[in-house]
Amino acid sequence: MSQRETARAATHLEADALTMRALTREADEAAVLRLFLAAPAYTLAVEGRMPCQDDVDDFFEGMPPGKHAADKFMLGFELGAETIGCADLIRAHPEPDCAFLGLLLFDQARQGRGHGRAALGLIETLARGWGATRLRLAAVSSHPRAVAFWQREGFALCSRVSQPRFTGELLVMERAIG
Repeated sequence: MSQRETARAATHLEADALTMRALTREADEAAVLRLFLAAPAYTLAVEGRMPCQDDVDDFFEGMPPGKHAADKFMLGFELGAETIGCADLIRAHPEPDCAFLGLLLFDQARQGRGHGRAALGLIETLARGWGATRLRLAAVSSHPRAVAFWQREGFALCSRVSQPRFTGELLVMERAIG
């Protein structure tokens, strides 16, 4: 086996060991801040600034109009005891059979190793358990690496939306998970 094949196999083993757990602000705020600070390319690409505490506040508190805290799930992704990624997922949004992925973020040093795909599988299992048949998200056009990831994972463009907060258009994307 070549060195590249060995590295690829190790990457897949690492991704396969990924676990998901619920995050709470009380227990996990510092870990989520560390993740944002360890992935500055995200906020630089989508908002043109470095990450800060406001990102953590939005992660734990932000939700679409009309939704309640019981519909928002903050998730952590771990390898062993180390939290290497996070996501927020809204149940039954924008329709009852759809879950909305507000964020999927990994430490930049851990990106490109299959963790996003592994996390997406865990997220879809959770959403299917709620009866969701679709997963929707909004990627920001000014973050082409993220857009390319979602396209590789089979998400199709539904619409484009302008939002002054972001440096690019929001590309609303969706795929079936049923």
